[in-house]
Amino acid sequence: MDGQDGFAEFVAAHRHDLLGTALLLTGDRLDAEELVQAALVRTRRAMSSATGPPADPLGTARRALVTRATRRDSWRPAGGEVVGEVPDQPAAAVDDELARALRELPHRTRAAVVLRHHDGLDEASVAAQLGCPVPTAAAEVARGVAQLRPAVRPDPYRPAHPVSDEQRLHDALARLATAPGRWRLDGPQAVADVGSRRAGRRRRALGAVVLAGLLVAGVVTLDRPAPVPAPSADAATAAEPAAPADPLPPVPVLTGPARGSLVGDPAFLAAAQQAGWGSMEAPRVADRTVVFAGDTPSGRAVLVVGTVLEDFRGVWLTGPVGAPPSELTPHVPRGLGESRPLSLLLGGPGPASLVVLAGREDVVEVSDRLLVGPRGTVGRRYTPVETVDGVAVVPASTTEDGPAISVRVTREGRVVHRSAVDWPGDRPGRTVPLPELTSLRPTAGPADGRVLAAALVGVAVPLGVEPAQLQPELLWNGELPLSTGPGSVVVVLARSPGGSLVVTTWAGGGGGAVTCGTQTPAGSTDPATLTIVRVCDVEPPGLRWADGLQWLVVTAPAAGTVAEVLDDGEQVLTSLPLAGGGAVTVLPQGARSVRVLDATGAPVARAPVPAPPTQPFGDFGSGLQR
Repeated sequence: MDGQDGFAEFVAAHRHDLLGTALLLTGDRLDAEELVQAALVRTRRAMSSATGPPADPLGTARRALVTRATRRDSWRPAGGEVVGEVPDQPAAAVDDELARALRELPHRTRAAVVLRHHDGLDEASVAAQLGCPVPTAAAEVARGVAQLRPAVRPDPYRPAHPVSDEQRLHDALARLATAPGRWRLDGPQAVADVGSRRAGRRRRALGAVVLAGLLVAGVVTLDRPAPVPAPSADAATAAEPAAPADPLPPVPVLTGPARGSLVGDPAFLAAAQQAGWGSMEAPRVADRTVVFAGDTPSGRAVLVVGTVLEDFRGVWLTGPVGAPPSELTPHVPRGLGESRPLSLLLGGPGPASLVVLAGREDVVEVSDRLLVGPRGTVGRRYTPVETVDGVAVVPASTTEDGPAISVRVTREGRVVHRSAVDWPGDRPGRTVPLPELTSLRPTAGPADGRVLAAALVGVAVPLGVEPAQLQPELLWNGELPLSTGPGSVVVVLARSPGGSLVVTTWAGGGGGAVTCGTQTPAGSTDPATLTIVRVCDVEPPGLRWADGLQWLVVTAPAAGTVAEVLDDGEQVLTSLPLAGGGAVTVLPQGARSVRVLDATGAPVARAPVPAPPTQPFGDFGSGLQR
């Protein structure tokens, strides 16, 4: 295999696997892609050698990955980067515990484990890739496996079956390597980038001379790039198959015949068909259909549907195992549609059972919580669960304030539904009080307790933990000058189980609260250096503020004394004193960014003005996917 066509074929055949290996070696999608591009440059050069192409070009590429990955400083080159100075794209995080354990391994040990248990090389091949004796390679592998073993546990959403520790590690590494997310380049672009880099090497000396001349002439200005803003979690979505232009035809989901463990009891089904629907107007008994009737470890559930004046409606009937339909409690499902998958969580807080109804040939996948990696990447990992006739009943859990679960349904390889689960659950009241927070930055007064509680719960629920486990702190709070009375805005800082920071802004007044957005800085970020800029849209139900009014919220480090709000042309629209650690003002029309200055007028920080969030933090999904 030689020449440009042969190299393009090699990239098409092996780049995907190399990216997975690189992701395990680096723990970062951007670094991994750069590592692969550098390895492909070396492979292309070897394939063009005058002595002939290498016998094993894949081995050449893999060896280049390992060599560069075990030299930390070579992960990010000084020039010619694929990704450049851009924010990390919201990518799906992966199993936090295993990823953290893998990251803590020495580079050489990490490479040995990846080569042996992900790439499937034997010990002799691992030794050849590492450039060491076979016993040394075997010792590195054994040492790494021993350190990773506690982080590789059986997945509760996978059917129980015997599996060796070695196979479990291989499967877990495979999930890490194929974590949902987007690569900046596709195959042809990667080939073109390699060609550009090789050409660039030949032009580098000439380019340096030309650049020096331009600098002398004052033509080129070399500025430091603007700081990259912290990744925002507002619009983070789990990577899914691209939606084709032509949607799949709808498939009836909530129809008969009945499914579930109680379908063999005709007397029960008949009684369920006649059971009351609470305060909702129910169809005639003859027009009702029992879609599901079954028992779970957390209770009994029945779904009955029907039509009233062409309006498709239904009701869940839930209660303890063994209860007759007349003693079950009615609950109106959310997002009901004849062709829409439906889910229900029984039990909790704590252990619960998840019921999912989908098409009989659909694949059901479950994500137990939102994952936020140490660099602030946000997303979900979905695990396929066992179904019987399109019904899944699996163990689950929920916090006191609600479940973190998202359900995804695929049909013919395409996502047709993704949403949060419906939990009518018994909320007996908080058993553990919310933590009391004091502000890290100066404020004019205490925060509104209801707004603060909404912020804490709004972050903790998607992450699947109780608020106190996030070690939350109040970064700043301020007043909103509402026409109906005093309002409040809070900026809460938390620490995700995956190691990143989570900063959420909420506003409220009159008994209601609304999120203004959430972002996830890397865990290594010093909270004292954070500059937070958010827009609070004040039109939610229950908050009777002026129509169309939006508030701009800014909090900055202690050195900042003034925040300048700029338009597209860098013109100052307004200046906000930051004497109290932050400021709130009506959003000026045309605002695009905020520049924070210190007492001498020198810039301290800069951040864009984001749009108000359109989806809550949690990446649950919005239901039917078109």
